[in-house]
Amino acid sequence: MAEQHKHSTSILTDFKHRRTGIFILVVLIFFGALEHKVFEAKYEDRFYPGIFLGGESVGGQTYQEVLNRFQHRITELEKNGLGVNFESFQEFKKIHIPMSEMGFTADNSVEYISLGDWNGDLEKAYKWGRSTNHVSNLKEQITLLFTKKYFNFSVDIQKVAVDSFIEHTIYNFLKKSVPATFSFTNNKVVITKEIEGETLDRNEVLNTLEEKLVRLDITPTTFVIQKDTPMDTQEKLEPFLGLAEKISKEGNFVFQYEGRDWKIKGPKLVTWLTMNEKDSIGVDNTKLEDYLNNTIGKFIDNPPQNSRFQMQGGKLVEIVLGRSGNAIDIDDILKKVEKVISDINARVIDGTIYIPIKVIKVPPKITKETVETYRILDLVGAIRTSFDGSTADREHNIKIGVAAINGMLIPPGGEFSTVSSIGPVTEKEGYVKEMVIKENKTTKEFGGGLCQIATTLFRLALNAGLPITERVNHRFVVHYYDPPGLDATIYGPHPDLRFVNDTGNYLLLQARVENKQVIMELYGQKDGRSVEISRPTPYNKIPAPPTKYISSVELLLGQTKCTEMPHDGVTTDVLYSVRYPDGTTKDQNFHSVYKPWQKVCLIGTRVPIDLVD
Repeated sequence: MAEQHKHSTSILTDFKHRRTGIFILVVLIFFGALEHKVFEAKYEDRFYPGIFLGGESVGGQTYQEVLNRFQHRITELEKNGLGVNFESFQEFKKIHIPMSEMGFTADNSVEYISLGDWNGDLEKAYKWGRSTNHVSNLKEQITLLFTKKYFNFSVDIQKVAVDSFIEHTIYNFLKKSVPATFSFTNNKVVITKEIEGETLDRNEVLNTLEEKLVRLDITPTTFVIQKDTPMDTQEKLEPFLGLAEKISKEGNFVFQYEGRDWKIKGPKLVTWLTMNEKDSIGVDNTKLEDYLNNTIGKFIDNPPQNSRFQMQGGKLVEIVLGRSGNAIDIDDILKKVEKVISDINARVIDGTIYIPIKVIKVPPKITKETVETYRILDLVGAIRTSFDGSTADREHNIKIGVAAINGMLIPPGGEFSTVSSIGPVTEKEGYVKEMVIKENKTTKEFGGGLCQIATTLFRLALNAGLPITERVNHRFVVHYYDPPGLDATIYGPHPDLRFVNDTGNYLLLQARVENKQVIMELYGQKDGRSVEISRPTPYNKIPAPPTKYISSVELLLGQTKCTEMPHDGVTTDVLYSVRYPDGTTKDQNFHSVYKPWQKVCLIGTRVPIDLVD
């Protein structure tokens, strides 16, 4: 009986608790609904408290206030670009990254900054807690009383394009580091001390700018340039100075190939020494390879040959089969040379060492399989320019430069730099000095004539409808590049000729020299764009001044050589118009101003040796 009474009491107590709970729940719902109405009324046309947009609190502010603030930043960004500062120990450089480079193309890859749907991002933040689902709204509004809700903008940077922009904008601002080296001076081995350079962590720059843009923070950012100490320092080389001195005296060897000898004496070998990964002395692979390719490499028969292609019947056909060929086994030579160094150190070397050059078979870089892998199907552009009448030295340089860029693959969105693609222009690469015009003077320098390649590439890119990101015309009219207005000059690092592959597919560049002509072709996939290039419109003609005479030590005393005929100054405009498959059209006017160039005569000033004696 007692247990039955106890059970009844428990049921009654439970009922009371449930009734109390239900009452409290009803009260909460009532007041919650009331609070919900009060909350919505208070923040009508205002962002709810706890909402952060781009890292900034916008709670309590009207939609129009927030819109106006960020619209002002967008306008500033479109007008002035994104400010970036670079600070080194002695200098301070300011640059502005524009939204886009001249707006040549509709493809994002040529934009530097993409705004995305920033209006939609702002609206999304405003609509938090304002959906058509009342339960969801109540939940989100209550959550905002205890936590914060963050929204960012979908504004973004095109990292590849921005990285390229920064790289060529601050190229001359950064000091280049130079490693310490052994050299042979005044019959003794000395260590040339390293030169500290400067470096910039471009990944850090890109990530920082990306973080700022998602917040629409357009305030200038300053990056501090860091010191760049080369791997090889005087301190690291000093313990090996004794070994270097022994090498200078005993390190004599001879490369042998097909009955020919190339003698390398100790003082020469010393200049190839460098620190290896084991912090010991080894041979600089780059210096050794450059020497072998520029000396013995010229005598290697049957080098590898890339495939050649041609459009036939609407299809890309391999007309010259790529084939494997002979090349110097650099790794084998490197091991043998480093063994010479080891033997000198171990005192087991005796006399001159003879090193036969080993030749191996290597495949071509560009074949039918390469084209198929990257789905290269169509001829998208072709051009040829004539250099008939050039000197033998100019023609020689053109051939070397053309060979350097032949067979290059340009990835989607990639920016092609003529200066970078040609590479170093020195005697090591086989270039010879030729007349060039620099700072309004005619002088002999390595690589004269390479503007023929830049001009051909410029016209090729125009022919293919690609966006040009850097182009500078010559200072004066050059007859090789007629008509004026369609030329491009290069002189590393700048000016450069650059263009972007915005086709969405790989492009294969093929270049060759035939019959005094530079012939270039771009293969890829056609996307339906069409191109119109107007004929240059010359105006503002300025007559050339009288003949100019320049002293030259290249000529003997009394000799005269007139190198440049007079050219009238002229201004030209070329309208470049690309129409894309979506119907959009992008125009640019290439405005070129050529100064008048007087006839230049070199007057010899070098006194013959027999007269000096």
